[in-house]
Amino acid sequence: MNNLSVTKSNSLIDASYQLNVQAQKLVLACLGKIDSRTDIPKEMKITAIEYADLMGIPNARRDLYKAADSLFDAVIILKDEHEEIKLRWIQKSVKKIKGEGAVIITWTDEVVKYISSLQSRFTTYKLRHIAELQSGHSIRLYELLMRFNSTGERVIYLNDFKSSLGLSNKYPQFKELNKFVIKPAVAELNQRSDLTIKYETIKKGRSVAALSFEFKQDNQLKMDI
Repeated sequence: MNNLSVTKSNSLIDASYQLNVQAQKLVLACLGKIDSRTDIPKEMKITAIEYADLMGIPNARRDLYKAADSLFDAVIILKDEHEEIKLRWIQKSVKKIKGEGAVIITWTDEVVKYISSLQSRFTTYKLRHIAELQSGHSIRLYELLMRFNSTGERVIYLNDFKSSLGLSNKYPQFKELNKFVIKPAVAELNQRSDLTIKYETIKKGRSVAALSFEFKQDNQLKMDI
């Protein structure tokens, strides 16, 4: 398994977006190829062989093209107290080089500013720690927690959590969100990533207002069972 690292702006990690698991792994595989000490290339090429090696995906060519198709329409929403900005991951449709089993991605100028830096406001994690994950929700939760890996704790308002996973308009009842998103993501991370996680709800009155996560990193990557 590879030992590449992914470095992302914390603004991007806390942004709202929803990508299927193949598209998330395509983005992360591309970021894993970037040396964060150098300028980020506006255009990147990744082959199905690289994709398979980086992410442990057996049907790499099919999944690579599927990920490329979904990435063009994906939107990132960055919010602060003053404004909401919508960005696109890529500037134009991903070019597929079918003879090589490869794709060429052209990042938007806005995303280039966010996706890599060595400054302290950025989060870095090993690509191999998310390569075995089968759920896009699990990958996003991993990123949200790793932003606070120095403390091993994170409290996040429920609305912010749903927004970060692109679920603002879904699962109005917490019990559904918990059953179909939170519990499965935590269970998969406990089984397949380098994190051991437990969480509790924080209530305001009778309603769940926030989630409190405690987590720690294991030195040895867990195996799929």
